[in-house]
Amino acid sequence: MNNGNTYEYLSRYLDQLRSRGRYTFTGDEVISEFNLSDEAYQKVIQRLSDKERISRLRQNFYLIIPPEYVSRQTLPLGYFIDDLMKFLERDYYVGLLTAAMYHGAAHQQPQTQFVVSEPPYLRPIKNRQQSIVFCLKKGWNADFVTQQKTDAGYINISSPALTALDLVFYSDRIGGINRAATVLAELVHEVEPKILEKVAESFPQTTTLQRLGYLLEEILQEAPLADTLSSALNNRKFYPTQLNPKTDSENQKAPNRWKIIPNMTVEVDEL
Repeated sequence: MNNGNTYEYLSRYLDQLRSRGRYTFTGDEVISEFNLSDEAYQKVIQRLSDKERISRLRQNFYLIIPPEYVSRQTLPLGYFIDDLMKFLERDYYVGLLTAAMYHGAAHQQPQTQFVVSEPPYLRPIKNRQQSIVFCLKKGWNADFVTQQKTDAGYINISSPALTALDLVFYSDRIGGINRAATVLAELVHEVEPKILEKVAESFPQTTTLQRLGYLLEEILQEAPLADTLSSALNNRKFYPTQLNPKTDSENQKAPNRWKIIPNMTVEVDEL
């Protein structure tokens, strides 16, 4: 099979994949499908890239770029994240600001996409077209991760309640406590108190429950939601902790039921 024929066959193969709702492929499956030598494979992949039919996302994992996305040379996260994480052999869920956006809390369109993954460390994907950060977590209760339908199938996504806790736990990854509080101001409308209490009971980081409870009650005036976290905390020992763990404070007083030391002024952007 000459290079021209290989290109045409592979181009049609990619069209068939896309017609079935799949927007990704791996180098290994193409080599196996067409019995290509490494040299032939490299040449046809380069030609497809030059013609902007495909875009390499990581290692030997590629996106199939339909005409409507040629100018961006990438795809929305929902088109490929499930395939990517299966390729990487990792459990995952879409979380933080990205999950909040799916749940309607899109105060600002996040420039970076966030995926929570089991260890070990995954290098971020950062280029002109795409920015994906992987936040590591050793385990989670799958009951609080839902499946969201997309144009390419389904993706795992954190529930509004789990998203709320993660926004506080990973606040340093999204721009700080102020950013977390701003997103929470919109997300709270999607959080059910009973679900939040159940998620909180299984959430291992007690200081996150304290900080979220403080934000809900003292900043966002969401007393019913805050009460559910207080119920979860009643079953744990907890101690004074700073609202902003990245900033030292001489003040060590925690004048609230959350035992939170308010070592910063929380500013919530107007919606």
